[in-house]
Amino acid sequence: MTEECKEHNLELFFKKLNQLGIETSMLNELIGDKLKDCSFAMNNSTSLCGDGTFIETILKTLTPFAVQLNNMFPEEMRVEQNTLVKVCLLHQIAKAVRLVKNDNSWEVEKRGIFYTYDKSQPSIRTGLHSLIIAQNCGINFTAEEAEAMTVNDRDLTDEQSRWHSSLLSSIVRQASEMTYLKSTLK
Repeated sequence: MTEECKEHNLELFFKKLNQLGIETSMLNELIGDKLKDCSFAMNNSTSLCGDGTFIETILKTLTPFAVQLNNMFPEEMRVEQNTLVKVCLLHQIAKAVRLVKNDNSWEVEKRGIFYTYDKSQPSIRTGLHSLIIAQNCGINFTAEEAEAMTVNDRDLTDEQSRWHSSLLSSIVRQASEMTYLKSTLK
């Protein structure tokens, strides 16, 4: 992906957040450059791995999937679209600081693991870390939004998450799964 394309995607990412009424200057200052170059996935088993794939994927695949899923529900059941887009755009931003290029040439060449976790980051899940980063930048969340920000952190055997999550959480989880599925079909 070209530097120009990555820069355009970053501008679009922050523009969409601003359109939702979210002040992004602190977030941009804190991790903007890292978001621009961030990979969505750690290994090359999908098309989601590589510099700049994070924002590209969030903007052009995951969020549109979530909006399409939401629109399938009867109007009275639908999640408010701005809330859905807010969570989709922010729920994995911690990848910008958590993922670093893998310097183990054997893992890169033999296993396709191009990125690894930065060991200096806290040992918490990506959704929770994303929630904390956003809140530290002045972005507030309702309890339902916080649940959806962290839904992908929850194990599929978690009965509470599986059967009692909000529709917002269910849509975010399903859109994430669909994004990975689409990337393996290419």
